[in-house]
Amino acid sequence: MAALRQNTVVTVFLVALITGFADQENQVSADLGKSVEAETDRHQKQSHALFSTKSHILIVGSVNVDTTVLVERLPEKHETLVASSPVASVTVGGKGANQAVAVSRLGRNINVRFVTQFGNDANAGMLEQVLLENDVDLRGSSRCSDLPSGQGIVLLEQEGSVSSVVASGCNSVWNETAISRAVQQVRGARVVLLQREVPEVVNVRIATAAVEHGATVLLDAGGEDRPLDLKLLQLATFICPNEGELGRLTGLPTETNYQVLEAAKLLQKDGARNVLVTLGARGAMLLKDGGDVIWQEPKPVPGENVVDSTAAGDAFRAALAVALFEDLSLQRALSFAATAGAVVVSRAGAVPALPWRHEVDGVSSDSQSISENQPEKNSSASACSTTGLYNAANPSGLLGGGDGLTFASRLNSMTARLDLWDGGTSTAGLIARQGRIKGLSSVFFNYPQHLKGEDPEVLQQALLDANLTTGAVCMRFPEWMGRGAFTNPNSSVRREAVRLTVEGCEWARRLGADELVIWPQTDGYDYHLQVNYLAAWDRAVECYREVCDRCADLRVSLEFKPTDERARFSVVPSTAAALLLAGEVGRPNMGLTLDLGHMLMAGENPAQSIAMAARQGRLFGVQLGDGHPRLGAEDGLTLGSVHHAALLEAAVWLQRSGYAGRIYFDTFPRNEDPVREAEYNVRRFRRAWADAERVRAAGIDLLLDGHDAIGSLELLEALGL
Repeated sequence: MAALRQNTVVTVFLVALITGFADQENQVSADLGKSVEAETDRHQKQSHALFSTKSHILIVGSVNVDTTVLVERLPEKHETLVASSPVASVTVGGKGANQAVAVSRLGRNINVRFVTQFGNDANAGMLEQVLLENDVDLRGSSRCSDLPSGQGIVLLEQEGSVSSVVASGCNSVWNETAISRAVQQVRGARVVLLQREVPEVVNVRIATAAVEHGATVLLDAGGEDRPLDLKLLQLATFICPNEGELGRLTGLPTETNYQVLEAAKLLQKDGARNVLVTLGARGAMLLKDGGDVIWQEPKPVPGENVVDSTAAGDAFRAALAVALFEDLSLQRALSFAATAGAVVVSRAGAVPALPWRHEVDGVSSDSQSISENQPEKNSSASACSTTGLYNAANPSGLLGGGDGLTFASRLNSMTARLDLWDGGTSTAGLIARQGRIKGLSSVFFNYPQHLKGEDPEVLQQALLDANLTTGAVCMRFPEWMGRGAFTNPNSSVRREAVRLTVEGCEWARRLGADELVIWPQTDGYDYHLQVNYLAAWDRAVECYREVCDRCADLRVSLEFKPTDERARFSVVPSTAAALLLAGEVGRPNMGLTLDLGHMLMAGENPAQSIAMAARQGRLFGVQLGDGHPRLGAEDGLTLGSVHHAALLEAAVWLQRSGYAGRIYFDTFPRNEDPVREAEYNVRRFRRAWADAERVRAAGIDLLLDGHDAIGSLELLEALGL
């Protein structure tokens, strides 16, 4: 459980409250313990008969009696706070118990074994009984003769936030006999779940045995706030911290997604293989062994009301264990886990709130394929690549067959073929015309071109009328900055360029956008022996850094272009150079917008550039078009009209990289109906996305790992692509 913040004092009335519960439990007949032990033996015999021929999921960890108190807020230091409810709830808790029950409820015909320590108090009987009622096999568990069961004090705020203090009790003391009994349960396990609410030596022994037996090991980093044993880190197949735990383990900030990725990379440098970080309302991120990244968007909470987040992380990790046991791909496993986490926070408690399989299946289209027993193999124990069989009825992928994709298109394209439009060419008129494009959801405004002198409220109303939102504000520097904007040798020009850019940030905020895109059209040169490249580079770093600092609440995204009629050679001519620049700027809100046409002009393979930018956590946006690249020219042709294979591969790598941003069409329909052209682009990309899902499901990732060109071509041939 998450640690209660340092300046919070749990007041005496809470301690007295828990003591009262313990005294009441101690009055229960001593025969209860004996009857529960008899029931345990009977249940274990039934479980052994049912599952003796099947592998199992093993959970080793803590079990607690959780006393939950509802509060308006957390008490301040030296403050006594009266609870919002006169009654506290008492339930089974502890990370190990929560995950064991969740695995049992979410799995299908899975033998769920839980190894824990029960105390010498009457609470132990209640804890055992609840676990047995949830079909949890306790054959490897032990009783501690000299300590009571663990107890958790949970302060639940009304908006669902949870802070806790745990008295570990018997969870904190495992003798050699108990550890040996636990190790014996590893044999035959396919997945092993560990947490850090028991001594580290227990986890190291279990993980060592699990690796020897070829099991997948999931290590929940939550529990005691102590340094992580490097041996345990290296044994785990997946290390699973939440955002705060990741920060404590690495000593790095984790406020932004980029910072989370950098911290996860530090764990990999220490020997971690796959780092899965849960981010609450921001979803989850998986940094895979080998460097690929999957970003899992949060799932909607049933009823749209977060009641209690106590068991959210436990439900997520348990669902992931079930999905891995059932051979789901990592993307589908994460989707299933995110849905389980969303369900559990919609109701109160830990074990009482844990979801059942039918509940998760009922709200997740991705989990439907799990229910239908159509596995997709994953090599989570090695490189975590995704392979499997294509299911034409449900070609699931990162964004559910493309249903989660959002699209935007070039606003200036709406000035073409005005014979087909009578709504005018004002900014509001162009918004209205874009509103006619089926499938479009966002508008990208140029600043100052589209926004200077406009009324934000008028534009907001135009967006509302067109059922569109603002995706980003894109900078367009004036003609008089022909010698450069951020690289101009004149400091006053650079200051003006920065000032103008900060104004663009202000407009982004007014219109509800979270991103500013900078296309440095004039930051370049035409001749050899014209520019001091190093000085120009330093000036660019300085200006981008200032913009990032003054627009710290926005993503600042560099859209490089290698050549243009206003600057035949760019100071930032490639994806690699753009990544180098972003690294030197050194701000977490600095990233890249990769334009497919620009990458082709740079002689790049767009898919490789996407992969590299995503690997660095810098892929903020994608702009798509097509053309026949030539020096100083960009055709802006309809998507996929020239480079079909490049588009397909770009979609594959967007999926592999976990990209969940907007898709912007940077095309130039001069003689075509721009509305029809944009609608075609939407359909064409959706088809490319679906085709990418098909080739990935058919095993393209394995062919990529083997550099098998003919195999890839044969796969495309077999799929009719």
